[in-house]
Parts: sequence; structure tokens; C-alpha cells
Amino acid sequence: MRTESTSYRPSNRPSGSLLATGLALCLTTSSAQAASWLVHDATEFNTAAAALQPGDEIVLADGTWTDTRLLLKGQGTAAAPITLRAQTPGKVILSGRSDLRLAGSYLQVSNLVFRDGYTPGDAVVAFRESSKAVASHSRVTGLVIDDYTNPDGSDQDYWVSLYGSHNRLDHSQLRGKTNAGPTVVVVRDATQGLDNQHRIDHNWFGPRPLLGVNGGETIRVGTSDTSLSDSNSTVENNWFEGCDGETEIVSNKSGGNTYRGNVFYRSAGALTLRHGNSNRVIDNVFLGDDKAGTGGVRIINADQTVSNNYFERLAGSSNRSALAVMDAQANPPLSGYAPVVNATISRNTFVDVAKISFGVGHDTAKGIDVAASNSRFSANLIVNRNNKNPPTAASSLAGIAFSGNVQSPQASTVFPSGVESRSVTLQQAASGLWTPTPALPATGANPALAMTAREATGVDWYPKVGEVALSRTSTGVDR
Repeated sequence: MRTESTSYRPSNRPSGSLLATGLALCLTTSSAQAASWLVHDATEFNTAAAALQPGDEIVLADGTWTDTRLLLKGQGTAAAPITLRAQTPGKVILSGRSDLRLAGSYLQVSNLVFRDGYTPGDAVVAFRESSKAVASHSRVTGLVIDDYTNPDGSDQDYWVSLYGSHNRLDHSQLRGKTNAGPTVVVVRDATQGLDNQHRIDHNWFGPRPLLGVNGGETIRVGTSDTSLSDSNSTVENNWFEGCDGETEIVSNKSGGNTYRGNVFYRSAGALTLRHGNSNRVIDNVFLGDDKAGTGGVRIINADQTVSNNYFERLAGSSNRSALAVMDAQANPPLSGYAPVVNATISRNTFVDVAKISFGVGHDTAKGIDVAASNSRFSANLIVNRNNKNPPTAASSLAGIAFSGNVQSPQASTVFPSGVESRSVTLQQAASGLWTPTPALPATGANPALAMTAREATGVDWYPKVGEVALSRTSTGVDR
């Protein structure tokens, strides 16, 4: 493996020139003789990081690192990435005004904790050094950012900003951001990357309180100005728990993205396809527990797919309905509301939700009056055991073809056709989700839909201080 190792001890350090000479000798070895450096302060880190080669590793010594700005920069390879890690998971704390930047390729960072302070720049962790020096094929895993928030609520920053392409944020946990700016953001432009192909997976996003203005998203992928190009990123198998920052828990503002296997638990907001086309929302679970403002999916733009999702006890309405299909402007600017065209809404299950809303935002006076067209609402199951009848329509449904749907106990008169009235009995599966008995094999979400387990997200060496103790069992994908 690694043939050389250097450990720096504050009580017995060599002189500056001797230290520099030793580092130079070690870091010029071949990649077959990759170096591992145990460093104890920013000076040692900077010296070790000055000329990293494929396979090299920097280990941050256990302890509290205050006001420490780290830049991991280099060109690793798929077989020999450059690594930065904590000596012991949970025992390296970056506090005060600390941050981390990555630039280069095939870089890996693991098991760092940020708390007791806030970023000195625009991000706690940024996958770039500058607009012309970004990261690619790089990974941050086991990251904990806990209440590391700017005390000035109006001062905007990000906790993780992804640039470049083929980067990954996984098995991390972030909670308690109270100032402006999305928690995690994919920044896109022609210089820093448009076809991103990032992966954001198996993270636990803990409570984020209501910000009170725009900019409180938990994840934002892109911005309106580049929204007609594809990011092709994947957000999967994450938990969103008590993410109440604003109406858009996830704000999608680019095309070609996939949102799959996520759990939204007691989060007051919705996964919003705000800009961009040809996105997929599949196999997700939305659990509201009747908490005010809890929502599901809001659909805007063209060629969107919302399929095989499960929605339960969501109390929100309008933009935060379990399903919100928006009306649009005829000739919208990039920042406006583009028409819903060629949407596929199929095989979803809605249990005891407050609202399923069509024509959301309809306002002729404001020019928001273009209804969905060439779209399909098929094989969905709607069951209410609470005497509520959730479907509403503020505009014409002529552009949506309804077929093979079932509503229990009675089909709403909102629907023009294609929805059967049927008395459906539900039973709770091992996953904690409700499924019809007897089964309806052609209607609703797949009864085998597996809810990503909370314990499969984040890390197991740092507590998840969430909204409430869970009252249901969850079995799902492995880590």
C-alpha cells in the first residue's frame, strides 16, 4: 500500500527547512510509493498539500481545528485518488471560520465535522478553488455540518456547493442552517460546468427552520438562466427531515435530473420542478404526519415524469399540495412559469392527503392561465379515510388524459373521466407504507416500494437530532 508515512508532532517538530526538505523528498516518490501524512495544523497541511501525487493521503489529527481554511488540490486517478480524511471519524472538528475547497480530479474527503462557527467565504465546502479551477470525479463522504450557520440570517452562503462534473456528496448529514442560501447547491455555467452528472445520495438533511423569504431550499440544482440545458444529476436515497426552510425543499432549475428513492419526512414544502425539462421523480416517499405545509411534487415545464411515488398525510395546499400541476405564462421569461407539456403522472399512491391540485397559480390578470397540455394522469390510486376529497382544479383539464385511476371511496367530480370509484381497504406493509388489500396490480405505486431507511443515510458515529422520534418502521436499501 503506502510505503512512506510522516507524522508531525507539535512537541517535537523539525525546523522549517528540514520539514520542507523531508516533505519534498517524500512527495516526489512514484505513485507506487504514495505518501500518507498525519498533520496537526494548517501550516503542516499546506506544506503536505503543496505537491500531491496520485494515491497520496493527508490525515488530519484528532482535535479541534479553529479558523482553518483547507484547499485540497491535485490530479488523482480513478485507481489512485488523492485523499483527505479525519484520523478518527467524529474527532476532527473544524470550528470558528473554517472551510474546505477541492480543485482537480479524483479527490476524496471523508469524516470531517464542521460546527461552532460559520464559513468565512461563500461555502463551507466548495468543489472549486476558483471559477477556472473546479473539481471533477471527486467525492465528499461522511461530512457533518451541524448548526454551522451565519448568525446574520440575511447573509447568504451555501453549506456545500458543487461545480464541475461527476462529483459526489454522500452519507453526510447537514442540519440547522438558519441564514439565507440553499444548504446544497449545484452551480452551473459554461465555465464551471453544465453537463454535471453529479450524485447526491444517502445524506440525512435534518431540520432547517423557516427562513421567511426565498433562498431557504435544502437542495437547488441550477438557476433559471441556464435551466434550458441539462445537468443530468441524480439525487437519490436521501432523508429530508423537518426541512421547512421555504416552499421549495428541492428546487430543480435544470434538465435531465433524476430524483429517486428519497424520503421527505415532516418537511413543510415540496419537491419543485421549477425550471428545466425532462426530469424524473420516481420511487420517492413523502410522509407528512398531517404537519402544516407538508407537500409533495410541484410540476412546471415540459416532459416531466412523476411515477411510482407514495404520498401520505400531507397537509399542504396550492404550491404545497401532494401533487401540484401549475398553470403557466404563454411566453414566459427564463425566470417565469413555463407551460406543463407532455407530463407523465402515473402509478402514484396518495393516502389521506389534503390536496391534489391542478391549475395552481391560475391568474388571468397576471397572465398565468396556460393549462397543462398533452399530458397523462394514469393508474394512480387516491384513498382518503378522513372524509376529505383532495382533487381541485382552477383551470381546464382538457389537456390531461385520465385513465386507469382509482379513487376511494368516491371519484371526485373534478375529474372529467378515467377515475373509477371504488371502496379500497388498506393494510400496512413491513415498510410502514399502506397498500391496498386485495392488491390492485395495475394501480398505484408498486406495493414492493422500499422506503430508504433513515439509518442508511448520514453517518453512524454522529447523532441525528431530528424533528421527532420516528413512529414507523422503515426497511430499505443498504448503505
